[in-house]
Amino acid sequence: MTIAELIAHEWKTRLSRPAALAALALFAAALIHGAVHGRLQRDTRLHAIQAHVEEVATTTAGWLDEVRALEEEGSASGVAPWAGSPMDLTFATYLSPAPLADFAIGQSDLLPYLGAVSLWNPDARLFARYEIADPVSLALGAFDLGKGIIFLLPLVLIVLCFDVLSGERDAGRLGFVLAQGVHLRELLWTRLTIRAGLVLGVALVVATGAALVPVEALHISQRLPYFVLWSLCMLLYAGCWIGIIALVASRNRSGEATVMPLLLAWAALNLIVPASIAAIAEAVYPSPSRLAYLAEAREVEIETELTEPNLAHRFMAEHPELLVDHGSAIPAYVRTAFFVTSTVDEATRPILARFEAAAAQRDAAVASLRYASPAIIVHGLFNDIAGTSFARHHRYMTQVREFKARYAARTGPYIVAGKRLPAGDAARLPAFRFAGDAAGVIAQRNVAVLLVLTLVNGLLLALADRNVRAIREPGD
Repeated sequence: MTIAELIAHEWKTRLSRPAALAALALFAAALIHGAVHGRLQRDTRLHAIQAHVEEVATTTAGWLDEVRALEEEGSASGVAPWAGSPMDLTFATYLSPAPLADFAIGQSDLLPYLGAVSLWNPDARLFARYEIADPVSLALGAFDLGKGIIFLLPLVLIVLCFDVLSGERDAGRLGFVLAQGVHLRELLWTRLTIRAGLVLGVALVVATGAALVPVEALHISQRLPYFVLWSLCMLLYAGCWIGIIALVASRNRSGEATVMPLLLAWAALNLIVPASIAAIAEAVYPSPSRLAYLAEAREVEIETELTEPNLAHRFMAEHPELLVDHGSAIPAYVRTAFFVTSTVDEATRPILARFEAAAAQRDAAVASLRYASPAIIVHGLFNDIAGTSFARHHRYMTQVREFKARYAARTGPYIVAGKRLPAGDAARLPAFRFAGDAAGVIAQRNVAVLLVLTLVNGLLLALADRNVRAIREPGD
């Protein structure tokens, strides 16, 4: 029996059945739904970022107009003489969605992705208001293309591929098929390749279509390297399940004895093991409470503000190089607010460090246990490629605080002296830009994980091939 004859036989006897076609159609529909939902989430973030940038730009333009008017016309401009303090200048910061952000929502619905930097607000309040969605839906997570691949791809592979040997055996046709000159080993791998190839073809067609749909402010060439890496991860994940299916099917048992271990393996690797690892991580490294962190930071902030009368003297004692113009038209409370914010930032920095260290430690604990399940591995890879991981959001928040600290150091002498920041200097101030990762950097960061998946694939396929070679065929 030739390859073409096997493909035709597969289509007539298995793949053209309504149940198989319905499974493929539902799989494709679920993936399309995940892709559309991920695109909507990305668009929502882009629109929120655009509105945030426009709002801050309008405020900044008004601030610059007042400074220029005071510089050119002085009191005749009609602008309040206390306007133009660097304390009143606001900067827009945001975490731009990565080129493939619509493929995996990850933790982007839980973590902040935009914020306004102002010296009136200490670091503890830069991202104090962002968890406004329903906590139950946030806990369950949103469905996206990545989740569709992780949870549904193995199920569809099991449904279509579990009986690559047991189907003919249970129907009593195995002897007839072998009489056509086909060996069990050839039958197993050819059928598995045809059926799994059809499932992977559906997944790749939907994913490719989602990747080629134009995205605002992005060219397809910018998405392509990330999509190639994402596709590689999907194929390695599928390879793990193809290897598991081949290993179980190579025992040459009945259909019931083949499908039940596969369904149990899916439940264990995709549900039980991830839930157990999350429970272990929660017990060993409890999730740090952001409310507790904010409450502690607020307490420190209040205590600092109560010592406000002494702040100026202490600050000037620590920074004698700064000159104070007591005759400035800018009110003294502006200078005092700068002292308070600087002192609060310094006092709450250890609290913030403890909070982020606990969160990072928990994330590292889960990462160290991810090799127990390919679903955990690929979920982390998908989030990293899509730019929706905790690590990327943490880098964004860190860069925002560093940006605010640089601006405070640059304008501090003006604020303390009660002077305005010249309009020319203000116009040359750098805007916030988040430094993201290229696809090559992400691949290099995860090369060890990709190698582990490749080795697991090879091991499973080799064991399955050894088992099927050991089966005695009629006539042996």
